[in-house]
Amino acid sequence: MELKDFLYNSVKLCVLCGKIQKMKYIDDVKFHNPTNFTDRYKKLRDTIAVREIEKPYAATKQPVTEKLVKTIWFDQQIERRGLRTTDGKRIAIITPGEWNFDEGPDFKNAKINIDGQELTGDVEIDLYSSNWKTHKHNKNNNFNNVVLHVFLWKKGKEVKTVTRNKKIIPSLELIDYINDDLEIIDSNFDVENYPYSSKVRAGKCAKWTLKKYSLLEYIVGLAGDEKVKLKSETLANQLTNESINEIIYKGILDGLGYGPNRENFKKLAEILPLERIAEIIELEKFEEKSVRLQSLFFGVAGLIPEIEKIEMLDNEAKIYIAKIKKIWKTIRQQIKPAEIIKKKTWKFRGVRPYNFPYRRLAAASLIISRYIDDTGFEKLLQSFIDNILDGKFKLKKFVDNLKTDATDSSNFWFYRTTFISKKFVKPVALLGDERILLILINTFLPLTIAKINKLEDDASLKVIYQWWLKQPAISTNRTARITSWRCGFGNISGQSERIQQGLIQIFRDFCDTKKGVCSDCSFQSIFTMPTGTFF
Repeated sequence: MELKDFLYNSVKLCVLCGKIQKMKYIDDVKFHNPTNFTDRYKKLRDTIAVREIEKPYAATKQPVTEKLVKTIWFDQQIERRGLRTTDGKRIAIITPGEWNFDEGPDFKNAKINIDGQELTGDVEIDLYSSNWKTHKHNKNNNFNNVVLHVFLWKKGKEVKTVTRNKKIIPSLELIDYINDDLEIIDSNFDVENYPYSSKVRAGKCAKWTLKKYSLLEYIVGLAGDEKVKLKSETLANQLTNESINEIIYKGILDGLGYGPNRENFKKLAEILPLERIAEIIELEKFEEKSVRLQSLFFGVAGLIPEIEKIEMLDNEAKIYIAKIKKIWKTIRQQIKPAEIIKKKTWKFRGVRPYNFPYRRLAAASLIISRYIDDTGFEKLLQSFIDNILDGKFKLKKFVDNLKTDATDSSNFWFYRTTFISKKFVKPVALLGDERILLILINTFLPLTIAKINKLEDDASLKVIYQWWLKQPAISTNRTARITSWRCGFGNISGQSERIQQGLIQIFRDFCDTKKGVCSDCSFQSIFTMPTGTFF
């Protein structure tokens, strides 16, 4: 019987009385959760990760992974002008290629131009120049069609990159061409939307879980703590330059833009900080603020349509568009033309209509209208903290605080997905509970930790940690499911959010969706380490 069949049958046999029970294995040691957030996972990861960080990045909070370099390449987060290969030839990137989930180079069908010669073929991405040989690409026929070897850093003496069929490949060192600080790019790495193939196989580490499941569960939990801790450190740094109100506002927009439109929502938050919004909308009534804010958001987002160019509009849609256009006309002079986001950059394909940018922007306008006062979001955060410390936290109450209710003139989007869509019979909430809870986990919890750490209140932090241990998973995350399958964790239904976040962190640090990468992964080495390593 194959491992995957064994794991599947183990879960099947554990379904008793309609409840999924945890899989049980015979472990040599039982591991218990710590009493507070620790750096155990970080130390363990840095010990086993075969990813030595070159200066000046030795002090980064998290090891740079090849996945991050692949996303930098694919998203072209580089200065494209003046690109040169390591031997000085001019290079232009026409297309970076398509993700390859099978064995072989990381990208297929890329088009590049080197000194006027256009080349079509594969691109291999590595952390170091030396990886071409250490990963034995030079002896692998799958790499014979590579037209460019891209790496982050040079390492060792410079040697030519040669394929098995003796072809010399041009190389590009990325580090000098990256647009932003590497640590900033890393902190913005959207691991949960990392591309993947539907044909995900069990990894090599899965074979250990039959005897070491308690260890795996323990490590995954620590990884979940580390993920929240890392975010709290990022937010703590932001607190030196930004208010709590501003950080929560950005966190909410980031949460609303989750997925293919995340970058545009981040851009919107940068263009329109809270102070600027307050100056522009200048109105007392909630209803007026929310509609005026919708006009501002839709205008800066480049999503206000021209009525005369749209057929099939019903009368209600015409009235709504006319209203937001009229408001936009009065405030547009306060927005620079270069600040308006191009409409074509918004993604609708592959997005559920209920989650279209229009509805998410409308949700943002309603939430921000409610909390735009000087300390509105800060008071909400303090209430969140106080309720946990007092043992009075109610998830429903928190969700209700960020729920968006339809009001007379701002309820257009409760009944629509686009300007021309047919009106729903009943209103549909702009935000589901799941989205609000993700904002709690990704913004409110780490900001709470940052705030308590600043006060050096260890007793309160322990209470927060115990609350964190008990939080059920919000939903079943795609990346967590992939990692669970790869490492043999089993069914994650009914697990805690800490476990789910831990699986996402392990994917970020070690795992990949590409076939054949397990041979270079060091995660499985944890199963052969002395027990004392983990305490």
